[in-house]
Amino acid sequence: LSLLRSDGGLMSSHKAEEHPVNILMSGPAGGVTGAKWVGKNAGLSNILTLDVGGTSTDVALIEGLEARRVRTTEVGHLSVRASALDVKTVGAGGGSIAHVPELTKALRVGPESAGAVPGPVAYGKGGELPTVTDVNVVLGYLPENQKLGGDMNIRKDLAEKAVQKVADALGLTVNEAAEGIVKIVNERMFGAVRLVSIEKGYDPRDFSLMAFGGAGPLHANALGELTQSWPVIVPPGPGILCAYGDATTRLRNEASKTIIVNMKNADGSKIAEDLGELAQSAGEGLTISGSNDAINLDPKTLEYRYEIDIRYSGQGLVLTVPVSLEDVKAGKFDAVANDFDEMHEQLFTFRLDAEKEFVNLRAIVLGPPSDVELSDSGEASSGSVEDAIIMDHEIFHNGEMHKAKVYDRAKLDPGHIVNGPAVITEMDSTTVVFPDHEAKVDSRRNLLLSPKS
Repeated sequence: LSLLRSDGGLMSSHKAEEHPVNILMSGPAGGVTGAKWVGKNAGLSNILTLDVGGTSTDVALIEGLEARRVRTTEVGHLSVRASALDVKTVGAGGGSIAHVPELTKALRVGPESAGAVPGPVAYGKGGELPTVTDVNVVLGYLPENQKLGGDMNIRKDLAEKAVQKVADALGLTVNEAAEGIVKIVNERMFGAVRLVSIEKGYDPRDFSLMAFGGAGPLHANALGELTQSWPVIVPPGPGILCAYGDATTRLRNEASKTIIVNMKNADGSKIAEDLGELAQSAGEGLTISGSNDAINLDPKTLEYRYEIDIRYSGQGLVLTVPVSLEDVKAGKFDAVANDFDEMHEQLFTFRLDAEKEFVNLRAIVLGPPSDVELSDSGEASSGSVEDAIIMDHEIFHNGEMHKAKVYDRAKLDPGHIVNGPAVITEMDSTTVVFPDHEAKVDSRRNLLLSPKS
């Protein structure tokens, strides 16, 4: 039995029992590792992830099929010094409640959530407060005659009644109020994307956005417009992508030690020796762990990576720089110094002509890659996209109603193009395609959303 670590790797249950701090943030990590797997199969290496559930939205940045990591994790009011993927979370999900405070008369959405019980009003489970899910029902993004998860009825009449309370408070029609709510929640999601991209020195336009989770595809097109991260990818089974991530990632362990030494005075051979000892320790922790899955690993199948945490002398902030063991042993630190300067300039827009210090050494060991692959459907289908149409429909977008089609994703094949406005349904999620946009089905059955050319 292996469990997912907060840094996106796997660890044995035995090691998880010894070091439970390493699995604190394993939930959000599953979506990121799943996105890496889908991106690799789709030929995309730079990805912004958008994982929208019932209560919150998790976002992360993947560059070159490697997700950014942090060494300190915030859990509530506590700072935990454990390696984790750099995932930012905001209180914006399908259950987020919309309301108009009596004092300000300004529309607010979340962070309060209806949760699973009673849930959105449209579920007919006793909820009375309007949620983002209810808004998506009112706007037509969640068709009322489709059963959620295959068996749950949607009550549009109840959703409209709930959203009407907000509309009355704002002096708007129910559709105008609903669109105002969804725009606010989309902006909050975009704010989270900015935290992992723009504020880290990355341009979202250089990335593709991958939307998943039960509610992610509902907001995918809107977030694509805000980020300009085209194409927007909706993988098959977006509601269970986290499970794909758990099944396709690799065993991982790491070991580190602190050495504070000026780069000019650093002894390359001694540092290389220390890194080698750390690699041996990390490897032993991975393979001799009490786990049947890990015990029989052939040491020859393991991959080793090395990092050094570096800072300008006198600074408190460190940046992690990947290094080659051979270059370190030879004392070739010029390239390492340049990599650090480039990272610093990307993050903070400047570099200093100052001495640098090595602070921490780290060795990472990875088990063999997963052999799970996303099947290639081969040649484009000869069937018509019209065969996937379920019914005619209407959606409200940018202040007006638009005639749309509802499609069954299971009947869409590679090569098919769905022209917006449209709603594409499947058992675990629903994708909205706005007017003047289209969704192409690639050879791996991903939906690729983009503006019409």
